[in-house]
Parts: sequence; C-alpha cells; structure tokens
Amino acid sequence: MYSYIQRYRDRLLRLGCREQVPLSELTSFRIGGDAAFVLEPTRYEQILEAVSLCKAERIPVFLLGRGTNLLAPDAGFDGLILRFDRPIRPPVWEGTRVSVCAGTSLTQLAKEATEKGLMGLELLCGIPGTIGGACAMNAGAFGAEIKSVLRRVRVLSEGEAKWTEIDPAMLGYRKSPFSFPSCIVLEAELKLRPDDGGAKERMKESLKKRQERQPLEYPSAGSVFKRPEGHFAGALIEQCGMKGRAVGGACVSEKHAGFIVNTGGATERDVLALIGAIQRTVSERTGVALECEIKRIGEGVCI
Repeated sequence: MYSYIQRYRDRLLRLGCREQVPLSELTSFRIGGDAAFVLEPTRYEQILEAVSLCKAERIPVFLLGRGTNLLAPDAGFDGLILRFDRPIRPPVWEGTRVSVCAGTSLTQLAKEATEKGLMGLELLCGIPGTIGGACAMNAGAFGAEIKSVLRRVRVLSEGEAKWTEIDPAMLGYRKSPFSFPSCIVLEAELKLRPDDGGAKERMKESLKKRQERQPLEYPSAGSVFKRPEGHFAGALIEQCGMKGRAVGGACVSEKHAGFIVNTGGATERDVLALIGAIQRTVSERTGVALECEIKRIGEGVCI
C-alpha cells in the first residue's frame, strides 16, 4: 500500500504524521482499512505545510473530524488523512462571542456556553462531531441549526487562510459552502445570546431524547439518509418493514430505522449493500427517493 508516496515518508513523519492507521479506530462506525498517513495537527503551520506538500506532490488528502458521519473503505486510504478531532487552542470567550478552533467538540462547547449563562447551542448538545464538521454540514437538531449563531468562518482555500462573514442564506439543510474539498475550516466565531433561564433544561431534554430514540449502544454513523421533503426517512423505512434487516454485520436499527448499526464485523460492502436495499424498497413501495447523508472516503483529492 501507498508505495508511490514512500519517498515523501520522511517529510510526512517529520510533520508529526502517524502511518498505517486503521480507519476503524478513527470512525464511529468502526469500519475501514488502514490510512497510509494520519496527521492530527497541533499547530496551524503543520496544516499549511501538509496541504502544500500534498498539493505539490499530488498526494490524495481527506479531511476528518471525529468520523461520526463517515463510512470508510475496507481497502483503506492511500494518502493523508487530516484529522481535526481536538482543538489547537481552547475557545476564546468575549461576552456573548466565542472564537473556536475547528477540532473543538460541539457538545463540549454547548455545555461550556450553557455554564457561562449563554444560549443558542443547547439543542445541538449531543451531536458527536466538531465545530469544523458543524460548519461544513450546517449541523442541526430539534429545529436548531449552527447557522443561527455562526458569524465568521476562517478557512484554508487555495493556500490562503482567510475569514468569511456569514450570511445565513449561505447555509441550508445539510448544505454549506465550507465543505471539504472546496476548503478546510480552521476556526469559527459564534455569537450567542444571554440565557433566558431555560437553556439548561432544554439541553437536558435534548440529550434525553437522543438517548431514548437513538441506538447509541452500537457503532453507527448517525442518521443514514437526509430528511425527504414531507417525510421522515426513519418512518418510511419502518413502514416498509425494514427494521432489523441485516446484511452481514450491518443492520437497520430496531430502535430507530433511520440508523444502520454495526452489530459486529460489519464492512463497507455490508453497509453499502444494505443502503441500496433500503433505497430500492422505499422507492418501490412509497415512491420516495432517499438520499444518503453519510459521507464516504473515496479516492481523496489533491487540494
């Protein structure tokens, strides 16, 4: 694997990369072969140098946060994984504003904001991703979306790091101009509001709903399909009698049909076969086309 980039191995290792890292250890689905190299940056300079090297030498790159909405390939990834799963620096609070690094946990930030007497993130508490991922997908839950509090995003694009002011119209349901590979989110600035006295209770209730409704006891990549207009994907799948349907180790959750869970030893092939079966069945029986929400690591890109 990855013999064609062996001559860059020393440079990548000097940057702090690890090599031959199982993607099953980096993703919540617990699926995937080895990544040739993984960089978990502790300095912005590492990111700039790594991206520059990979672009110059045409080494495939893929951006990964906590891997919570991702299906990794059984064959692994023959390139560099940039993994932003921890912040380069702690959040910087100034009144109701906070500047935060892409690798910061969205859930931890929501809890910290609530403790500081601020609201705006409490309904997003429990989403297992990072701020970078939230910006890239306009993360939302229980009627709240990150775009309502997002004010600026600092991205790396075409070798330059720059801030972009946010117009909420730029972001939609699971859509954002800050998605990889068009750019890499480095930081974000959010503006919250003083707590109206109910933020902690709302946060507690949203966490309770997640625990009651979602199959958190199994590895998964979260909700598999986008919400089709006028419907709920999970309800359609359940209506078609597909709860519990399995292919290999991949199974439609008995708790929430919108989730596919890894009951043990599931492979990328198992998951894709089950997704295809769900889409065909729902389309044939209801006329609704389900669009996949889970991201996949393909061949990567040279950014």
